[in-house]
Amino acid sequence: MPSSITISKILLLTGVVAIGALGSNANAATRLYSPYVTPGELEIEYFGSRSVDGDNSKDNKQKQQFAIGYGVNEWWKTELYAKFEKEPQDNLKFDEWEWENLFQLTERGEYFVDVGATIAYEWTPRNDRADNVEARLLLAKDIDKTTHLLNVIAEKNVGSGPKESVEGKLLWSSRYSYSRYFEPGFEIESDFGELKDSGSFDEQKHYIGPAAYGKIPLNFTSRADGLKYRVGYLFGVSDAANDGEAIAQIEYELHF
Repeated sequence: MPSSITISKILLLTGVVAIGALGSNANAATRLYSPYVTPGELEIEYFGSRSVDGDNSKDNKQKQQFAIGYGVNEWWKTELYAKFEKEPQDNLKFDEWEWENLFQLTERGEYFVDVGATIAYEWTPRNDRADNVEARLLLAKDIDKTTHLLNVIAEKNVGSGPKESVEGKLLWSSRYSYSRYFEPGFEIESDFGELKDSGSFDEQKHYIGPAAYGKIPLNFTSRADGLKYRVGYLFGVSDAANDGEAIAQIEYELHF
């Protein structure tokens, strides 16, 4: 990978942000990404979330997402998701496919912050909802034994079906490197809704809570690197948010 951001990568980042700034659907931004790519890494990923609320109409909404991804080279990773959702008092159902591409735009430690971006296309078999394009700007910073990540997310409805206007979201994570197996920290998640009419703080969905991260070595094969995990519980701190949200993200990594 070049030692500096090339003109093509700057254009790529600009395009990703521009596409993402056009609109969105109503899914919460709860998967967390760093801007780094490992070439030759095959990744099997699971993400799940569950809402917790005293109101039965909001309690036990679930997301279950399964993915397989591959680090094509030093700056590009591609990933395919199968996504399932469960509405309160309903059964888990297939929701959509997602094809996502992550681009590492700087070397780790090359600049004040490390920069990456993702762009994803989500297509659904449902007739009551449009497809979706999601873009993220990924920022990361290591300070002593702490790591800080920021995902800036924007989405746009495309194709046929009902469409919503621009939505913007932020996901922040800070953690302390106690050991490679356990890194305690916290997360902040903000869903601003449609940006043209985002409303007040209490009309938006804001969460904050503890989280833990780490990597568990697994020596099933000589190529296995381990099982990375992210678990947490976020408390709703605005009126529109659920009382809480439990999250889990697990990644199994193999290298070729």
